[in-house]
Amino acid sequence: MELKIKSFTFRLDFTFLILLSFAVLYGYESAVQIILFSILHELGHIIMLLIFGARPTLIKLSFYGIGMKYEKHLSKIKELFVLLCGPAVNLALYIFFGNEINLMLFLLNMFPVVPLDGGRIVRLLFPKFSVVLSLILLIAAGFVSGYLLFEYKIFSLLLITAYLLYFNIDDFKSFLLEEKGDRLR
Repeated sequence: MELKIKSFTFRLDFTFLILLSFAVLYGYESAVQIILFSILHELGHIIMLLIFGARPTLIKLSFYGIGMKYEKHLSKIKELFVLLCGPAVNLALYIFFGNEINLMLFLLNMFPVVPLDGGRIVRLLFPKFSVVLSLILLIAAGFVSGYLLFEYKIFSLLLITAYLLYFNIDDFKSFLLEEKGDRLR
């Protein structure tokens, strides 16, 4: 489902409805809190964008959470502030209310792998290093998620890792081809 208002688009992906269905089916009480705190996280980004005179162009709700795209005419320092404001909201909510979901959202979003905020910060500041760091961290996350799956039957980290691998596969391919080309020269 998509709603367009001038140059702004709100997209509700069918996978988000699948996520909600599983939450209801399995009685996952925290699902509403995760959605609420994710929305507040995105509002942190949006408020900072508006302060800097930029606007969001797309907000998308999907199985993997809420994502936002915005106009790209920000300086590095302004974009850094925009990227930090979402996780800052979750950290503040955790500090003031002690809600562990906010701590989890803060830590997840600060994980330095694109498209998460931490990964976008690393890419903004250290573009070449970000691909190598992402690859190393996702390999490590794969091992940890495999351990959690087999030892404790926890599969959420495996789903997150698979999504992040899928999202970064083109960057990894480009990086590896570039490295191979540099060695052949």
